[in-house]
Amino acid sequence: MNWNDISLGKFQQIEKINKQELPDIDKALYCACIVFDKTEFELDNEKPGKVLKMMNTMQSIFAAPFNSKAGSRIGKYAIGYDVSAITFGQYIELSFFIDRGPVDNAHYILATMATRWRKKRITSEHRERADYFLTQPVEKVIGALNTIQESYAQFNKQYQQLFGVDAEVVGNVQNNDFNKRYGWIYSATQVAQHECISLDAAYGLGVKQAFNDLLFLKAKSKYELEQLRTTKKVL
Repeated sequence: MNWNDISLGKFQQIEKINKQELPDIDKALYCACIVFDKTEFELDNEKPGKVLKMMNTMQSIFAAPFNSKAGSRIGKYAIGYDVSAITFGQYIELSFFIDRGPVDNAHYILATMATRWRKKRITSEHRERADYFLTQPVEKVIGALNTIQESYAQFNKQYQQLFGVDAEVVGNVQNNDFNKRYGWIYSATQVAQHECISLDAAYGLGVKQAFNDLLFLKAKSKYELEQLRTTKKVL
């Protein structure tokens, strides 16, 4: 066995076990149940020699480095890696799952960036795609995940001035609950109003167009505030 035999779903469960405050032997036994598809009862009733062999096999797997590469496909799905080419709605999804933890949400991240080979992406199939990626080899998923995160970071660098609120314009609301929970919805609403389209249509815009709209709106708000201050000084 090697990393290619460990699915993303199993890897996520193993990661959760290793983060718990448990004795090392308990962690190893719980992980063995996951790796070898055994219940705790089944493992307890295995012959000691077989359990030892399982432990050695598992140790050799975990000691080996990931041979992770980003492939154009994972199973029946094509993976997109260019964040600048996705829609505004996809970007918001991607941002949400990356912020919540890339590895724990890797299946959702890939589901956001995946399409059936040569077929149109269907938003309602997101959960179906995510469940599929849980069954895929973790090496392939992590390779794709790393590349997506790199593209995401590079894209965000192009719009650094967009991230974070301007305290001079809206006050100190960076940690405001509304901003945390509904910040992207508010931004999408602004884009929809600016483009004179529905909110759903705004989510369907290319992310670059939506971000350029938001840059303009942010600059416009600052300009209008400066004009208001100038007018007050004159009066």
